[in-house]
Amino acid sequence: MGFEVVGYDVEGNEILGDEMTGEVMGAGARRHQRMMRIPPKPGWRNQLAPGVIQPDEGMVPLPMTPQGGQKPFRAERLLVSVVRTGTDATGRLLTQLFVGTDLQGAEIAGWDAELIGQANSFGTRLTCKAAEPGVQIRLIITLSNTMTITTSSIFATFVWLGRVVH
Repeated sequence: MGFEVVGYDVEGNEILGDEMTGEVMGAGARRHQRMMRIPPKPGWRNQLAPGVIQPDEGMVPLPMTPQGGQKPFRAERLLVSVVRTGTDATGRLLTQLFVGTDLQGAEIAGWDAELIGQANSFGTRLTCKAAEPGVQIRLIITLSNTMTITTSSIFATFVWLGRVVH
């Protein structure tokens, strides 16, 4: 009755053999015959081990809500949607941006969030400091002129696109 031998010799060479009787044969020679060639993995698939993805970063949205910002986040692209109701709802949204206590601007004066945050604007990426979990990203908004009609309103939604480490 024969048996298959798989293992290593005293020099560390792999030994493969089948239906062996007596002595060990095929010291490493059959290994290449049994292995199937596997194509290289694509460059975008960074893995530490099969099924274990390396840490990287991705571009994700962060709505300006109190529950947002649970992961380290670096805000880069502001998107602003504004709905005006009433004849005197014409004021611009002058904005100051803070990450934690750090002003994210070259000047303390407010800038027009609607111009920077237009969905179809080009080249308006902001590179803010990274905010660790618990550090607030705040926008302080001041209306450029006062509304006098009580039925007028301005509704604005602010969303950040930025990088998160995951």
